[in-house]
Amino acid sequence: MDLTVANVYGLLLRSKLLAADAARAMYARWRDEAGPAVENVARFAAWMVAQGYLTDYQASVLARGHADGFFLGEYTVLDRIGSGRMAGVYRAKHRLGGVVAIKVLPPSKAKDPVLLARFQREARLALRFDHANVVRAFEVGQAGKVHYLVMEYLDGETLEEVLLRRGRVRPDEAVHVVYQALQGLQHIHEKGVVHRDLKPGNLMLVPGSGTPGDLLGVTVKLLDIGLGRAMVEDGEAGEFDEGLTGEGVLLGTPDYMAPEQARDAHEIDIRADIYSLGCVLYHLLTGQPPFPDTNVISQMIRHAREPARPLADFNPDVPPGLQQIVNWMMAKEPAGRYATPDRAAQALRIYLVAGLPAPVEVGSDPRMRPFLDWLDENRKSELEPPAGPVPTPAPATQPTLDVSEPPAEPPRRKKPRQAPRPTTPPPLPESSGETPVPVAAPPPPGLLTKRELLLFALGVGCGAVATFLGCLLALRGRG
Repeated sequence: MDLTVANVYGLLLRSKLLAADAARAMYARWRDEAGPAVENVARFAAWMVAQGYLTDYQASVLARGHADGFFLGEYTVLDRIGSGRMAGVYRAKHRLGGVVAIKVLPPSKAKDPVLLARFQREARLALRFDHANVVRAFEVGQAGKVHYLVMEYLDGETLEEVLLRRGRVRPDEAVHVVYQALQGLQHIHEKGVVHRDLKPGNLMLVPGSGTPGDLLGVTVKLLDIGLGRAMVEDGEAGEFDEGLTGEGVLLGTPDYMAPEQARDAHEIDIRADIYSLGCVLYHLLTGQPPFPDTNVISQMIRHAREPARPLADFNPDVPPGLQQIVNWMMAKEPAGRYATPDRAAQALRIYLVAGLPAPVEVGSDPRMRPFLDWLDENRKSELEPPAGPVPTPAPATQPTLDVSEPPAEPPRRKKPRQAPRPTTPPPLPESSGETPVPVAAPPPPGLLTKRELLLFALGVGCGAVATFLGCLLALRGRG
């Protein structure tokens, strides 16, 4: 059944996107101004968008006959801006005016416990970060059966889009982008997390005050830490990660993946991410990944064994010192790379252009200030102790580990400590099903065992008896 203009107006009233009085006034104005198109649904929807009553997304949803799903808690959904592997991403507005991005897990996906656990885990990871070069997460919520994560809204383009448009960039631009990415990576490293999927598509460039189209004025934001792994994990995260990194599952993007990550993504540390950013820097300077290949297996073998072509083969303007930094970032073995992102960033610092603006902080937009203040107040109220006696909490089953400070070396999963080698040969293996025979400890030097004493006594007794019998036979012979 085709909708009429009156139907769409009724859906608008039900949606509560406009107050009832404002909706009636808008509808009356339409009927006065529309003329012959007064019953044209498409023209009505386009007019509401052009006049600023609705967004294009809201009008199109209403025109399809839907009046629900425009509100998530304190937020009004404005536009759909993307979709990921399991969730949709929307631009939304808080009642206090702050514009945010909301990642939504629909009820159909939330029924799957694996997908729900993955979404919740990503939300927990995202809430750890607060840095100008990492996309910020504000809060996690649930509206009915819809789970959602509220994040910083970024109005820009990904580095992948820039490379598709330009091919390669100038060395000063490349250094500026990767330096900021390393700053963000250092922050997530200090929070005990490995990203595991750093690539141009996960680096968002937010325009600043520089020349339009020039990368020297942009702020770089690390995106999509959904594949990230906490180096200090609770039981639930560990079980999830075991399932995600099971046999036959390749985590990450082969164009930018460290050799050890292809072998076992569960045992890597932050140096695998440094390798990935080295590949990104190589791509920015040359216009292609270091080992382009249509065969993933062949590509991963090349990552592990083959040296990348020199940067000067593609771009003679690349300084020789920058080639050495790329070599260190992309060393085949983790021990040959920079130990931390900050060390790599320090090496790049001499190639930075002086006088560039600082990265854009989310709080620098005055329109976001009321929303951020509201968010801070909510967090304070959640931390305030409840009135009345506080019940004694049950002892935790897992110890709480402090991961606020970075370790001196990249954290790695602890392996079981091997027992010291025995100084004496180990006992022979025991056959199953039989009672093991206890092995006596060796006696101190200079002392005889019971068995040796018994044999000695038996030998002495036999000797005495033989002597006695000999003497008796001799006496009888004389007689």
